[in-house]
Amino acid sequence: MPRHARQLAESAIYHLMLRGVNRDAIFLEDEDFERFLDALSITKELSGCTVLAYCLMPNHVHLVIRTSREPLATVMKRLGVRYASWFNRKYGRVGHLFQDRFKSRPVETDEYFVALLRYVWANPVEAGIVARPEEYRWSSRRQLGRRSSLVDNDQLAQLLPDDVLGEVETTPAKPGNELLTPLPHIRGQAEVEGILHEICGACHPADFQDLGLSARQRAVNELRTRGVRYQQIAMATGLSVYAVRKLQAAGKVAR
Repeated sequence: MPRHARQLAESAIYHLMLRGVNRDAIFLEDEDFERFLDALSITKELSGCTVLAYCLMPNHVHLVIRTSREPLATVMKRLGVRYASWFNRKYGRVGHLFQDRFKSRPVETDEYFVALLRYVWANPVEAGIVARPEEYRWSSRRQLGRRSSLVDNDQLAQLLPDDVLGEVETTPAKPGNELLTPLPHIRGQAEVEGILHEICGACHPADFQDLGLSARQRAVNELRTRGVRYQQIAMATGLSVYAVRKLQAAGKVAR
């Protein structure tokens, strides 16, 4: 099926979304979130783009960016390749990290821009991670009104008058477009056990514990890259959460 040409924004402002392949996790530890923001900062410097807002969720990312001297595709390639290469090296995986091409939609009206910012910042609240948008560590909402080397709050304030910006802060909303993704998928324990069997052939905790050390490390690592929680891995493998974390850490050192 041929790819459709992207809509270009006269404003040069875009709502962008990256999602993990198969909706798998793209952030597993704080270091991963931090490395993505580092990659975004480097991309901003190299491409001349402006970052107006972001929210990093466990298996997807929302960005609001204004392009400058480089086209949107180049900006996103810089960002995606830089982070995916690092993530794959860290977790010893191969293949695509992100699902398909990034999604984009031009932002052409003030009404849509306001609704979009509300939605981006409300993602963690909708997912039940925090009670208020400003409590979420991996969102630009926390930096609103502060000096930031990554987010251009001055330009954001110019685009949105003070009274409107204050309204955005306190009134979450969804802008109703095809980019808005469902909440991150929460895997049931039966699904986790099925994935474990798929990875290493283990049907029961005893089967897993009979595997060699490297096989157990690979299995734990793969489960984590698919967004499976430590507690669920512990239940499926018969190990303690501490033992699971130790296996994962040992696997990183071995690589």
